[in-house]
Amino acid sequence: MIQELTASMIGSYKRCPRLYELEYIHELRPVTSGEALTVGTNYHENVEHILKHEEYDHTGLAGKMAEAFEKYINWQEWEAVPEQEFKVRLSRGVYLKGRLDALTKAGIPVEHKTTGTNSLEKYIDHLAYDDQIAIYMLVTGSSKAVYTIMQKPTIRQRQNETETEYLERVGEWYSPEHVQCVNVVRSAGELEEKRQELIYLAKQIRHTQRYWRNPNTCALMSCPFASICLNYEPSLQVVGFEKKVRRNEELSEV
Repeated sequence: MIQELTASMIGSYKRCPRLYELEYIHELRPVTSGEALTVGTNYHENVEHILKHEEYDHTGLAGKMAEAFEKYINWQEWEAVPEQEFKVRLSRGVYLKGRLDALTKAGIPVEHKTTGTNSLEKYIDHLAYDDQIAIYMLVTGSSKAVYTIMQKPTIRQRQNETETEYLERVGEWYSPEHVQCVNVVRSAGELEEKRQELIYLAKQIRHTQRYWRNPNTCALMSCPFASICLNYEPSLQVVGFEKKVRRNEELSEV
């Protein structure tokens, strides 16, 4: 039996098996996406155009964020190719698949992140525990990954201030302290330990028959599936949710 996992699937299962069940067994998604998600998606599209030396959309918050990326990140030296999909054998019958935001000419994975936190330092500290980083290193054979971290504006639109005036102020607000580029390194031993952990998780997911809830996750973070977590019935259509087009919608393959 072939088991294919992505970083998102692994993250969901580790946060809450019930979340994994709703997302990847029942293949549900919320009908509407939040403004923060839309801004993040548009920002990633803009950065993809930047790496391709193409014109991008300068409008809105995503446009100002992309302008800050172009100004403060030394992206030219990467010679990176954006949006690289992969499928790599982890062990017999277990495969990792996904999409890199970019891959440098030297074979180093690049990932772009946005955050609403007021402290980029705390966000950077969290990268030490990020599974996604190790996964991208495993699939590329690199001991290093590059993460760009874009802080979302902490200033808000003032009363009687037009959107144009606000966006102009956002552009002035951005400085190098709000845009960071971090090199993350893992030893061969750390990567092998992560590989073994992922193989174990893959087997656990394959054979599980009960997707239990993790109330600690519910208490710490909001869940888009909270409204149906306790009473979802697969035979009924649920208001506010729909079936995904495919299991892993971030990938182009069906």
